[in-house]
Amino acid sequence: MDYFLLRQSGTIQIPREKNHQAGEPSVRIMENTASLDKFDYLSAEALVSDRMKLLLEQYLLEQDWQPCAFVDPQKKTEKTFWFLPPLSYQPEQVTFSSSGLPCAVFIKEEDFAKKSPGIFCLKNPKGSPFVIVHLSVAESILRRGYCGLELQRI
Repeated sequence: MDYFLLRQSGTIQIPREKNHQAGEPSVRIMENTASLDKFDYLSAEALVSDRMKLLLEQYLLEQDWQPCAFVDPQKKTEKTFWFLPPLSYQPEQVTFSSSGLPCAVFIKEEDFAKKSPGIFCLKNPKGSPFVIVHLSVAESILRRGYCGLELQRI
C-alpha cells in the first residue's frame, strides 16, 4: 500500500499557548494573520485550515475537532485552524531512515479496511508527530490545490 508523509512546506512562526491541554480550543494573538493564507497545514501542532478540515472530515468520521483561532487585534482579523483529532491507530511496523523520518510503514490489509482511517500519526521522539496519509487521501489533497504542504512518499 502507498503512504505519504504530510509535511509543511515553507516556514512560519506561530505563537504557542503556554499550558495548552490537548483536546481543548485555543485562542492566540498574532500579528499579520494574513501570512497564514499561504498555509493549509501547520506541522508544529498538526493544525489544518478550515478548507482542509472539510476534506479530512470525510476520512475521519465522528471525530471531535478543536479550533485554534489566530487573532490580530490591531487589524481585527481572525483565522481559524483546527487541531487534528487524536488518532489512536498505530501500524504493525514502522521503519525509520537515518535522518529520523519514517521511510516505510507496514499495515495489515484487514487493519486498513477496519481500523485505519487512511490517516494516522506516528510518534516522533524529536518533536511534533508525523502525519501519514494513504494514497487515496493524498490524491484528494493534491486535487484541491492546498497551500503550504508537501506529500513525501514513504
